[in-house]
Amino acid sequence: MPSFPHRFPGLALLLLPLLLLLAAVAARAQPLPEVELKAQILWRALQFVDWPAEAGPAQVLQLCLLSPGPLAEALREWQQRELNGRRVELRRVVVTTSTGAVGSAGGTVASTSAGPKPAAALPAAAVAGCHVAYVGTDALLPVPAPRGLLWVGDSHGLTERGVTLNLQPHQGRIVFDVDLQAARRAGLEINARLLRLARFVHMEGSP
Repeated sequence: MPSFPHRFPGLALLLLPLLLLLAAVAARAQPLPEVELKAQILWRALQFVDWPAEAGPAQVLQLCLLSPGPLAEALREWQQRELNGRRVELRRVVVTTSTGAVGSAGGTVASTSAGPKPAAALPAAAVAGCHVAYVGTDALLPVPAPRGLLWVGDSHGLTERGVTLNLQPHQGRIVFDVDLQAARRAGLEINARLLRLARFVHMEGSP
């Protein structure tokens, strides 16, 4: 009798990205630097996200960097890569302390002005056209959240503040939490296979 993969040859192709994600999460024999592991896990996780039709051209995926940091630097290497057939385009969003985002440019990491942390939420217009937005620990997200935008972070407690997918080190490995309620408000569809790998999934009615 043929083995399970041979009976269902298409299943192996469907499961391959998931198996690669599991390997990245569990890899310890030759551990990668934390930031590289975060970037790899995020790349694979995004393969399980579907954006709504109104989120812009299907051939482009715009990645916006709103905060500086090691992960933002690693994400710069994604410029012109392809994710599920969509070309990744990088855009920085420059943030000030008083009014939020004041401008944008391609290919470089966002900078922040000196002084106290921002007192106002980021204007939704500043991230117009973004499909994925990386934010740091000081993130104050627009309310309501823009449609078609997946917020990503790697700082403690960000899912409680509206970030959709947050990467964190935990017991020697990188885990991620998902705010499914925020994803649904933004019109994003997250595959259940990815949700099963999350450490925590926040849904409507959960604490």
